[in-house]
Amino acid sequence: MEPDEERWGAEVEKLRPLLTLLARQNLNPRLWKDVDPSGVVQDTLMEAIVKQGQFQGDGPLALEGWMRRMLLNNLYDAIRKIHRERRDVDREVPLEGAINESTCRLQSQLSNHEPSPSMKAMRREVLLGLAAALERLEPAQRDAVELRHLQGRSLAEAAAFMGRSESAVAALLHRGLLKLKSFLKEG
Repeated sequence: MEPDEERWGAEVEKLRPLLTLLARQNLNPRLWKDVDPSGVVQDTLMEAIVKQGQFQGDGPLALEGWMRRMLLNNLYDAIRKIHRERRDVDREVPLEGAINESTCRLQSQLSNHEPSPSMKAMRREVLLGLAAALERLEPAQRDAVELRHLQGRSLAEAAAFMGRSESAVAALLHRGLLKLKSFLKEG
């Protein structure tokens, strides 16, 4: 592998935690059994490596924007694929609401609402730090924190999605938030 390809691969890989966070936040948890957010992220990273020659931006912010758009399009495609497969009315009807919710969230992300460059840079640093800290949490704690605090789900909804009692999810939230705060302080 040439040095430029290695550097490109390293830059793309740095965005994995952020892309994973975005994938999980833009996909309704009811769809996680049908669409693996980390699998869509992996596909997006591979696509970015293959399409390196198509990238026309300059710098990490441009790369992040290019890969975000690619990720959101890949999620949208995965959701549409599920929708096509589930058109039979007798098959998993509740999935329709989850697909619609995720689709609306993705369409909102794909629309252009461009903040100022300084706001973008600040938001990027915060998101990268949060994404990296979330990756360090135990999976159940991460799920609880993301569902409750990033997606705004109620404790009952988070418990239902996770297949746990509300008290178990509350305990996961408590421990997860404590760890998350310590990870963010470490910087």
